[in-house]
Amino acid sequence: MRSQICKTCLTLAISRIKLLQNRRDAQLKQMRKEIAQFLQTRQDAIARIRVEHVIREQNIWEAYEILEMFCEFVLARVPVLESQR
Repeated sequence: MRSQICKTCLTLAISRIKLLQNRRDAQLKQMRKEIAQFLQTRQDAIARIRVEHVIREQNIWEAYEILEMFCEFVLARVPVLESQR
């Protein structure tokens, strides 16, 4: 019973993480386009600030990736954990 609840929670967490990653990915694409526009119009100072923000967002995206892999790892190991009771 508990293992089924754990599997469900992990599956939902993985889905939610993927959703958040997709949102961030879309934001990152838009921000990169904006940076290119700033650079074309020679607004380098604004572009630099935006680049820092993009780097921060990419780091968060990568953290989501690590969380997703960890959840998938635990999900794959739930049967093993259940059998060791």
